[in-house]
Amino acid sequence: MITDKTRLMFPQFGQSLLNSYTQVFFAKNKWMALMLVAVSLIDLNAGLSGMLAVVVANTAAYLIGLNREQIINGFYGFNPLLVGLGYGISFEPGLSFFIILIFISLLTLFTSILLAGLLSKYGLPYLSLPFLLGFWIITLSSRSLSQLELSEGGIYFLNELFSLGGFTLLQIHSWFEQLQWHEIFKLYFRSLGAIFFQPYLFVGLVIAAGLLIWSRLAFLLSFIGFVCAYLFYLVVGASLNDIAYSFIGFNFILSSIAIGGFFVIPSIYSFLWVIISIPLLAFLQITAGSLLAPLQLGVLSLPFNFVVISFLFVFRLRERYFNKPALVYFQQFQPEKNLYSSLINNRRLAHLERIPMKLPFWGFWKVTQAFDGEHTHKDAWRYAWDFEFVDESGKAYKNEGYQITDYYCFGKPVLSPASGYVMEVINEVDDNAIGDMNLRQNWGNSIVISHGEGLFSQLSHLQKGSIQVHKGQYVEQGTQLANCGNSGRSPFPHLHFQFQTSSVVGAQTLSYPFVAYLSKNGELRFHSSDQPQLNDLVSNQLVDETLNKALHFIPGQTLRFELTDNEQPEIIEWEVKTDIFNQSFLNCRQTNSKAWFGRNSDLFYFTRFEGDKNSLLYDVFLGLYQLVTGSNPGLTIKEHISLSEFPSAALRILQDFLSPFYRFLNIRYEATQLKIKQGIGDSRMAFNTQVYFEVNRKTLSSRKYAITFEAGEIVRFEIEKDNKHQILNRV
Repeated sequence: MITDKTRLMFPQFGQSLLNSYTQVFFAKNKWMALMLVAVSLIDLNAGLSGMLAVVVANTAAYLIGLNREQIINGFYGFNPLLVGLGYGISFEPGLSFFIILIFISLLTLFTSILLAGLLSKYGLPYLSLPFLLGFWIITLSSRSLSQLELSEGGIYFLNELFSLGGFTLLQIHSWFEQLQWHEIFKLYFRSLGAIFFQPYLFVGLVIAAGLLIWSRLAFLLSFIGFVCAYLFYLVVGASLNDIAYSFIGFNFILSSIAIGGFFVIPSIYSFLWVIISIPLLAFLQITAGSLLAPLQLGVLSLPFNFVVISFLFVFRLRERYFNKPALVYFQQFQPEKNLYSSLINNRRLAHLERIPMKLPFWGFWKVTQAFDGEHTHKDAWRYAWDFEFVDESGKAYKNEGYQITDYYCFGKPVLSPASGYVMEVINEVDDNAIGDMNLRQNWGNSIVISHGEGLFSQLSHLQKGSIQVHKGQYVEQGTQLANCGNSGRSPFPHLHFQFQTSSVVGAQTLSYPFVAYLSKNGELRFHSSDQPQLNDLVSNQLVDETLNKALHFIPGQTLRFELTDNEQPEIIEWEVKTDIFNQSFLNCRQTNSKAWFGRNSDLFYFTRFEGDKNSLLYDVFLGLYQLVTGSNPGLTIKEHISLSEFPSAALRILQDFLSPFYRFLNIRYEATQLKIKQGIGDSRMAFNTQVYFEVNRKTLSSRKYAITFEAGEIVRFEIEKDNKHQILNRV
């Protein structure tokens, strides 16, 4: 019986076991894992040895106190698994066998930790290097271990197959072996099976099916890479025996998946790099075979490790062409999801990896000079803005504008864009008369704030004597720093603002976005991780407490709704949870579906959905996909949803195969905040949202949602889909 203490000490141990199998292919998929476990047990001794190696390694990793996320993802288990499989297929079981297996598993774990520490400094994976070293060690040391006996399992494979599955399994194996397929297909499937030390057709077919279940692109890449290798061997006259008898063709398979879609975003460029990698792998494979033959050591995965690590290292050293191909920074553990996520979330969720910067003022100000400005903002100082406060007619001043006090922005508060330490303060430069400029003290009164290593903000042309902070002071975001003025090279009162790379006043500027802001040029627009343009009227968003509270889901909270439609009313419950990685999600108890979400001060947003796309939680995911938390009646935001969430599985599978080259599917999202007549004390807010599922830019289907907020809660959620109207009322 598993106790709560055991679960706490070894969280998600079963998941860590399954992921150790799929991590051989860089995957995380339950069904693929079960298929891999099944084929590994065809050779029972090898399968059980591999499983024991994973259990030993993961148990030790938990007890040592290693990162649980890494353990659960299978990062510490897949190399011991491979060592265990190879060891189990090579030697007969016995007391000495199992003692050695335990310690070689631990040695492989420690090698993984060591290599992770060395290579992670350069952002590189250790792949199967620990397996390679571990298996070579056991191969060399076994010659001095008299208690280890070589296995005869491969010789009597058919007998073992019969004992495992009877005559039926034997017939299946024989049927596949007798198929009149082209040699290239037989070699491909046998090479897939060889990854688990079982180079048999039907094993390879099962693994290929697992690849297809996990990722259509991974399957496509694996086959393309292998075909290219086969053709290269034919063209250059290399011996096909390397592939046909040693079955090390899996190097081409794993390298193609790694370079083509796992560590880089799948694209036409990643496929081209896969093709380029094939000759390099072939040369290494042939050369390594010659060098290692006198030592009686197998080449195993050496070419795969060398080429993939080398390619990734080269990609990280690039100074340009970063998208040819682009590296994966938010790993989704599936090539398609890596691609779909990058198409949307690299922009939508860009704030997650940046310090959130706000506009340094209250209310709407006009951008009178932006990047590469007409008058200044040139060369090293090109990334800067000038802001002025204007009235409804667009004028920046009252009266005739002859006096600095005529200008609306003169004397207005200037705020800190983010928290940080004040690095420089200049406060004694006189304000200019209108039309005059102080070219000797170019920047005028200025403040420089440090927000982190290599990121500073500078606010200039401030009013003389208005600065309220001192050098070395820590300021919070939104703290009033000074007043807008007209000092320095400034003929008219305005605020000059820039991000820069050092604490020196007037340092080289840096292109950096604001986390969120509103613009008002005819229509109200919301911007996330964006930069204001010339003549934009821009303002920070003011958070509405009703929305802020209603969309602030707390772990342990349960959202209860009553579903009313044409059928019997039903109570629906969603629980707010966090996973082992501290990511928050809503969990549907009825369907066990999950919808992960995030939020900042300006936005609530869902990031991904897993589970039943017919569940009501899927509709909540779509309807609340992204909402602005401010009170902005009439504001409409538009966004795209990852194609991984497309409801038609058949269309999604077809799109997966074509996704690096052509995308015919699209999911559009629109949310409009409604204008509600409110009385005294009325805190109602409402949104209408629409989701459009499109095929070749034509709407295949759509869904409409109406969400009502009141007193800090979602009180009503209406759904219109498939000619059906459903209403969820909060209870």
